[in-house]
Amino acid sequence: MLTAIYLICAACSLFMGVAGLRQLATTPTLALLFTLPTVLAIPYDSIVIAVGSFVGEGPQLIALTWLRFLLHVFTLPTLAIALALLARGASVRWASHPAAMPVAVLLAVATLGAGVFGELMGLTLAPQHRSDVLLYNHAHPVGPPPGALLLLAAAMVYGGAIGVRARWPWIILAALYTVLVQAVPDAGLCGALVNTGEVLLLGAILLATRRFAASPSVEATPVTVRE
Repeated sequence: MLTAIYLICAACSLFMGVAGLRQLATTPTLALLFTLPTVLAIPYDSIVIAVGSFVGEGPQLIALTWLRFLLHVFTLPTLAIALALLARGASVRWASHPAAMPVAVLLAVATLGAGVFGELMGLTLAPQHRSDVLLYNHAHPVGPPPGALLLLAAAMVYGGAIGVRARWPWIILAALYTVLVQAVPDAGLCGALVNTGEVLLLGAILLATRRFAASPSVEATPVTVRE
């Protein structure tokens, strides 16, 4: 059952990646550019977990898992900047403050640092069997990845502001779902549901880039009228 969930997540995220690339070709925006790295990386995460039981324990699956961790750590921080741009596009007042973007960049750097030091430094992988799924994970897990937690907190802040200002609650709802499913006691089901939450969150952010991020090529330019 869990393999099917991961395969569905992979298929949905692959569809989102194709849609994002097509959108980039027609209406490129900064928010989309900062969203796409994570959108394009997330299918790999679900695919590696889904095929783990077929690959089997050993160096091949370990190598695939290392790349899974690297992609997660190094693509996730760009979403912080994308969220800030979307909040500004949704006319959230504080998101238009001159300090708002530097704060978002600092948040992205903090997310990257939390990922590097909290997930990669001293990472020891161990095989885990969860229902019909085989994956490598932290040998001594201490909770959810710190970088992911920072990003979820940012999604709730920016998504909540967008929900209030523009009456578009999908980002914060997807973020809340991703947080709540982490309370599921079964580790295997919890991990699969977290992946569905990541897909929903990225889908909501990708849709928001269509709604709140104007294309740089069509942004209004001030016109001076001479009498």
